[in-house]
Amino acid sequence: MNRKITLAALLLMMLSSISFGQILTPSKWKVELSKQDIKVGDKIDIVFKATIDKTWHLYSNDFDPDLGPILIEFDFEEDASYERIGKVKPVNAKKHFDEIWDGEVSYFENTAEMRQQIKVKSLPLKVEGTFDFQTCSDVSGQCVMGDDEFDITYPAK
Repeated sequence: MNRKITLAALLLMMLSSISFGQILTPSKWKVELSKQDIKVGDKIDIVFKATIDKTWHLYSNDFDPDLGPILIEFDFEEDASYERIGKVKPVNAKKHFDEIWDGEVSYFENTAEMRQQIKVKSLPLKVEGTFDFQTCSDVSGQCVMGDDEFDITYPAK
């Protein structure tokens, strides 16, 4: 009887530890258009904004990808309603020489903003795609890969 109670208690402890496991999401994203009133021919931005947990940083996309950290990478689905102008650009990313990576890296703390300029070719505007990123802890050194998707339609349905 004692063995059954011990085994049951052990099993319950293992199950409870599994249920407390969680997926870390130190970066939370929002995607929006830079203008609310859009006409064919307008040049506007797709704005990617992230809120980053304290003691974490998010790597940007404007440094040497061979250094080591994973850069933010965007993948847009082509659509006849728009044309991309240039690449996705970081807004106010910090830069510093990182001794671990032996090179200059670019990153965000607390908040991040990236922008992709597009030219509106027809309405309704349909912009969708995915992006991958890496967020790392300044305390533990742990890095977490993340991905998200975006789907913007104007005018909204």
